[in-house]
Amino acid sequence: MTLLGDRQDGPACLKSFLLLSQRQEEGEGHTGGVIRCAPSAFRGLLLLQPRSVLKHLADFMDMAGFRRLTALGLAVLLAAVGLISLAVALVPAGGATASALVLGGVLLAGLLLLGRAVVRQLLDDEYERQELEIGQECLREAIDALPLGVAIYDQHDRLQLFNKLATELAPYRYGGELIGQTFESILRRTLERGAIPEARGREEDWLHERLAGRGKLKRPLLRPRSDGRWMHLYEISTPSGCLVMARLDVTELVQKSMALERSNQQLELLSATDGLTGLANRRQFDQHLYSEWQRSMRSGLPISLLLLDIDHFKRYNDQYGHLAGDACLRQVAGILYDCAQRTGELVARYGGEEFALLLPGADGDVAMTVAQRCMDEVAKARIAHADSPVAEHLTVSIGVATVVASQDLVPESLVRCADEALYQVKSSGRAHYIVAPCPA
Repeated sequence: MTLLGDRQDGPACLKSFLLLSQRQEEGEGHTGGVIRCAPSAFRGLLLLQPRSVLKHLADFMDMAGFRRLTALGLAVLLAAVGLISLAVALVPAGGATASALVLGGVLLAGLLLLGRAVVRQLLDDEYERQELEIGQECLREAIDALPLGVAIYDQHDRLQLFNKLATELAPYRYGGELIGQTFESILRRTLERGAIPEARGREEDWLHERLAGRGKLKRPLLRPRSDGRWMHLYEISTPSGCLVMARLDVTELVQKSMALERSNQQLELLSATDGLTGLANRRQFDQHLYSEWQRSMRSGLPISLLLLDIDHFKRYNDQYGHLAGDACLRQVAGILYDCAQRTGELVARYGGEEFALLLPGADGDVAMTVAQRCMDEVAKARIAHADSPVAEHLTVSIGVATVVASQDLVPESLVRCADEALYQVKSSGRAHYIVAPCPA
């Protein structure tokens, strides 16, 4: 298909037209392509080179259109000849034959002008039709070239156009005649196939919700697919009332986002975890204490804290070495972790050989029960400590404090009370626990 000129003038279009014709005749013959030229250029062609135009007019129009145009021209010519003959026949013998001929000439000229106007209109219409076809074809090719699935619906929500990528996605991938179908009918067919996982078991409710929100998306909707891919769904209303739906594959972006989120969670976990024992570190303990303190203020429930110290741990390190000391800390950490059995209780390494057990909602009796359990479980482990002046195995000392949070106190008040109790234990022989009044 060749387009000559962009509304160029007759001589310029004629030159291009004849050059193209010469090339086609010198080559392998006519290729069957369509030659397009602006109507104004064709008007110049008709005036300047009528034989060339008639010779190649079939290249501009399809053969059926050319035959119709030829038939129309012959009809105009025959009508003109018939009118002249009629005019001559009506003139009486010996009459003014010259007048009849003049009248016939006028009629012939008028008919020829009318025929020329009709031809010009036909050419204009043909050019506009071909221009429209070119525009539509360009639009289809452009939509197919987009890296996303596109479907266009008219004002009555009937499908008018969808591209190749859309055929890979539900509800357009199941074949059948879709053009002209409403969005609801297309969705119903998809629901019958069970192709929408989130709608299974509640198809009608899901369909009602989907149609109610149609065209009201303010931002893209992220949806997973059964094959693990993720899609962004766009719905854009045009000023004329049409609806453009687009689906963009964002699987790679979502996977990167999820990987980044996992990395951040892992980093946050590492920043809140003691590297040696795997328990919460001092930073996480402080954060947990603050949040539970606020909860205690709102609910009026008590909060208890156990501060635990391994007795004579320096001597243990000197006796068995630091690697054995690290292993001992890990073993004690595991024992204490098992002693905290209720939801919300936190076991943390407070520093060195000190550990903290935060017990939200636990009163003094519960706190003492947990303290005794910790001492018993450590004793059951029978961790050898030959250089301990207290016992032949490892022992622990525990300071216990319980308080109901109030505006007059701060979270550090609870820590200070438990630390006071631990100091009293160490001062009175170790290997037991003491409950300190709080506030101290």
